[in-house]
Amino acid sequence: MHLSMIDQLSNNGNSFFHKASTVAKILMTALLLSSIIISRDIYYLSFIILTVVVCFTLAKLPLREIGHLCLIPAFFSTLFALFEMQQSFESGLLIILRGAGSALTMLFLISTTSYIKIFSFLGLFIPRLMLDLLIFTYRSFFILLDRVENLLKSIRLRGGLKPFGIIANIRSLTGIVAVLLLHSFEMGDRMYRIYSLRGYNGYIPIQLDWKPLGATDYALVAFALFVLAGVFVL
Repeated sequence: MHLSMIDQLSNNGNSFFHKASTVAKILMTALLLSSIIISRDIYYLSFIILTVVVCFTLAKLPLREIGHLCLIPAFFSTLFALFEMQQSFESGLLIILRGAGSALTMLFLISTTSYIKIFSFLGLFIPRLMLDLLIFTYRSFFILLDRVENLLKSIRLRGGLKPFGIIANIRSLTGIVAVLLLHSFEMGDRMYRIYSLRGYNGYIPIQLDWKPLGATDYALVAFALFVLAGVFVL
């Protein structure tokens, strides 16, 4: 469901974000991700995340339908945040915000840019085999994502997640990770057999559609640079 929705949004959207150059949007995303990772100020990090939310609104994307996907990385980052919170509550909160902010930023990119265009750009810098693996991983990610949501619902309905049961919650999360690992190995083997039967010979032909950068493209990159500069100022 998520994959079809994101594919539909990225290919049929009509905002200026959708019309912007793929290169400009990838550069903007890389700069925003760098800002999120580097920032150690909770308020400025929250501002960056709010900025991405505003971008969702400007791009006319249904934040309610796809924005909740960023909560899953935030949920799993809670495992590491719990250990950090023993030393500093602020450090633990930073980990959660970084996980949610990074996921939200990537969701914005793939919701405004076709994944074929993204991977064709990456193909300029990585080997062909690695590019094919990324394409397969992208499709598998959303399958595993639905699996995670189903597991979380099952555990929550059975009382496996408790507000103050930290040890019990860690055990439940560990079980989810173990199930996902087994499922990913099984799915990888199945996908290999499917693509082999369909004639895959180690090469997926894709080509980047280059176009000159316009005023909108330069504005997006300049905005992301401004956000990154704010990290070093604060």
